[in-house]
Amino acid sequence: MDFKRFFLVGILFILTINLSAKVYSVVDFGAINDGKTISTIAIPKAIDLCTKEGGGTVLLTGGGKYMSGTVYLKDNVTLHIDNGTALPGSNRYSDYSTDTHKNMYKNEPHLNRCFIFAKDAKSIAIEGNGTIDGNGNRADSIFVDERPMLMRFMNCSNIHLADINIVNPAAWTSAWLYWDDITVTGIKIQSRVNWNGDGLDFDGCTNVRVSNCSFDNSDDCICLQTSRPDKPCRDIVISNCLFSTKWGGIRIGLLSRGDFSSVTVTNCTFRNIDDSGLKIQMNEGGEMKNMIFSNLVMENVPRPVFMTFCQQRACVDSPMELAPMKAMHNFIFQNMIIDNSKLNKNATFFVTGFLTTRSKIF
Repeated sequence: MDFKRFFLVGILFILTINLSAKVYSVVDFGAINDGKTISTIAIPKAIDLCTKEGGGTVLLTGGGKYMSGTVYLKDNVTLHIDNGTALPGSNRYSDYSTDTHKNMYKNEPHLNRCFIFAKDAKSIAIEGNGTIDGNGNRADSIFVDERPMLMRFMNCSNIHLADINIVNPAAWTSAWLYWDDITVTGIKIQSRVNWNGDGLDFDGCTNVRVSNCSFDNSDDCICLQTSRPDKPCRDIVISNCLFSTKWGGIRIGLLSRGDFSSVTVTNCTFRNIDDSGLKIQMNEGGEMKNMIFSNLVMENVPRPVFMTFCQQRACVDSPMELAPMKAMHNFIFQNMIIDNSKLNKNATFFVTGFLTTRSKIF
C-alpha cells in the first residue's frame, strides 16, 4: 500500500470512529433552555438511553439554561455542556432526590441531597466549556436550612472532569466517595455564596490527578479525607493550580479514619487566603505518610502550613469513643515562597498535637 492510500485509509478510520460515537441531545427528549422549565424528566431520559445503548455523549447545547433537579450519571456517559450553555440546579429544594447518600461529617444532615449524583458507575465524564450553576445565590431560592451539594459520586471508577465552569453551589461543590481513577483538569470553581463552599472533596479515593484548575472558595478548595478505616486516600497528584479561599487552600485529614499516603502537591499558587495554605490534620486514628509539597508560592496567607495531631471526632459514622492515634511521618516541604508583606501579618508554620509511645510526628 503506497503512502497516499495508507493516509486515506487512516483518515477514513478516524472518521468512522467519530461518526460511530453516539450523541444524545437533551432537546430531543423535551428539555427546554429557558432557565425556568424544570428538565428533571428530559435529561435523565437522555442519560438512560445513552447508557442502555452502550454509552456516548449527552449534549447540552444552543446556549441558554437547562434547569433541573437531581441528575443521575450512569455507565459510559459523557455529559457535555457547550460553551455559552448552562446547567443550573432548581431553586426548589423538593426537586432534589433523597436517595443520594449523605454528607459524611457529623452534624451536617442538611447537606445530604445533591444536584448531580452517581453510584456504582464506571467510565463517566463531565466536560465542555459551559457552566454548572448551583443557584445557591438566587434571591428566590429556599436554600436556607437545607442546602443541596452540587455533585456527589460514590463507589465509582474512571471519571474525567474537564474544562467546565462551576459556580454558586448552595453547599459543597463536590464529594467523591471511595473512587478509583479520577482526572480533573482545566476546571474553574467559583463558590463564595455560602459559608460552606468546599471545592473538590476526595474521600477514600485512589489514583487522583488534579491539574490546571482555579479555585475561589468560601471553604477548603481541595480536601483529602477518609471516612472509612478500610478506604485509604493515596496516590494523589495536585499540580499547576491556583487557590484563593476564606479557609484552607488544601486540607488533608480532619475526617481521617483511614490512612493517607503518596501525596504530591507541586507548582501551585495560593493567594488571599484567610486561614491556611496547607491544613494537615490527623484526628481519627489513621496514619499519614510520604507526602511532598514543592514549588509553591503563597501571598497573603497567614498560616502557610498548619499541622495538627490530636484526637477529634469528625465523621458522622465514627464511634463515640475516640480512636487511638497512629503516626504522621515522611513529609517534605521545599521550594516555597511565602510573601505576607501586603497582609501586615506574620507568616507562621503551625504544628500542634501530642506525642505518646504509640504516636509520632517526624
